[in-house]
Amino acid sequence: MIRLNIIKDSKVFVKSFTEKNQLQDYLFELTVAQNPIVRSGNPTNDIWNLNVGTSYKFLGYTIAMAGKVRAGKHFVI
Repeated sequence: MIRLNIIKDSKVFVKSFTEKNQLQDYLFELTVAQNPIVRSGNPTNDIWNLNVGTSYKFLGYTIAMAGKVRAGKHFVI
């Protein structure tokens, strides 16, 4: 499971995801679905692989990795 801080216009939202496809669906709904003209790449892998305390900027959003929970090579649900 990962926990992300999503920042837009000085507002912070905290979201958790247990699977990468959940993050991908959320990013689509957050950005591309609201503005279908946008043709940006898919940052899911880049965001999923962030180290704790680092961030990624995407279409005006700053997405920061707040935490990861792992057990060996598997995420804990």
